[in-house]
Amino acid sequence: MKASRLYAYGAVDQFKYEDVPTPVAGPGEVLVKIEASGLNPVDLYVRQGYLAKNIPLEFPAIIGLDAAGTVAAVGAGVEGLVVGDRVVAKLPIGSRGAHAEFAVTTPDRLAHLANTVSFVAGATIGLAGLTARQAVDVLNVKAGERVLVGAALGAVGRAAVQYLKELGAVPVALVRSESLAEAQTLTGETVAIGAGTPKSFHKALGMAGGPVAGAAIDMLADGGTLAAVAGVPEGANADGRVTIVNVLAEDRGPMLQEIADAAARGELTIPVAHTLKLSQLGEAQTLLTGGRVGGKIILVP
Repeated sequence: MKASRLYAYGAVDQFKYEDVPTPVAGPGEVLVKIEASGLNPVDLYVRQGYLAKNIPLEFPAIIGLDAAGTVAAVGAGVEGLVVGDRVVAKLPIGSRGAHAEFAVTTPDRLAHLANTVSFVAGATIGLAGLTARQAVDVLNVKAGERVLVGAALGAVGRAAVQYLKELGAVPVALVRSESLAEAQTLTGETVAIGAGTPKSFHKALGMAGGPVAGAAIDMLADGGTLAAVAGVPEGANADGRVTIVNVLAEDRGPMLQEIADAAARGELTIPVAHTLKLSQLGEAQTLLTGGRVGGKIILVP
């Protein structure tokens, strides 16, 4: 098979597109033929070595967390999946990732993907959806509650908005002023960064760091809670008047299926800004490094 492999921590020139042996599904494993794989900001940290202390890579490494494709083989003991099934995968950080033509994983990291959802769309939802749902769950959101969603137009933000609507809550988008019109079509109610009423929310989602997180904290009432996916500016909560809970998504198979089902219902759509070839992983990461891409970056064979 073909794969884009990372040969050392560092710049994008450490990626090499090459032929490698196709992996084999062992007992309890599934071989997936990957039709699309997605990039996430965490991939940049993986490549640069910032996570090496806790999650070291075995070089040459195939990285990438999100994928969509079809089941190519199942190992002994696997139930609920058969060859030909369309699936979405959320793979772990490590050396056997998504940026290849095939990947081996376990059934708990897979969900069935409806025929109505393209593989490219399927490759956008895994990590974003898991992160969003777990952040919302931290807040113990109830039907009818208004929840501020920082960076609502990003992948994680959009997934959070979808889940909040599913719960019967009212998402309020916190975005840059130039994005208010687009955000209004997503949530209906919007607030521009720096223009919101202080202390007007009890629950907020910090789907981006920097000014977005700072603005979300300012708009939380005393004793409110921010579920933070990204970093919070130093000193933004110096007096400790709000509770900040950092969220790092865990892999949960049933939740991944709920996310895929939401996509099948047409409730969860994450824009794709660029679709590149698998051989262009370096170029794709360079685009992602630039920030404000306007959607997901997807690789196809």
